[in-house]
Amino acid sequence: MSTKKHHIQTNKSVPDNTVVLEYLNNDLGDDAKRQLEEMLTDDELLGDAMEGLKQLKNGNEAAAISSELNRMIKAKLRKRRTVRMKSISFPLWIVLLITTLLLLMLAGYVIISKLP
Repeated sequence: MSTKKHHIQTNKSVPDNTVVLEYLNNDLGDDAKRQLEEMLTDDELLGDAMEGLKQLKNGNEAAAISSELNRMIKAKLRKRRTVRMKSISFPLWIVLLITTLLLLMLAGYVIISKLP
């Protein structure tokens, strides 16, 4: 009995990282390998990416590069999100200034309305 794994998602146009690593390590089952190779022939960019991954020394190096790229993308997205939130929110001193002015106007109205 073979210890090779027999799984691949057929509804995705891009294979999962684990499937690609299993393919590079020759741990992927025959059916899944055939499906992945069909995807590689259909998509030229995906085929080029797979050729680049094959040139790496081992699968661990590819996994390390992938995780580093994912970390960098998440950091960049997090930075964009904080910049966007800073541009939307008002500085605290403007809110305090407006509140103080409104309170002074209300106090002035109350004082003027009480005069004879």
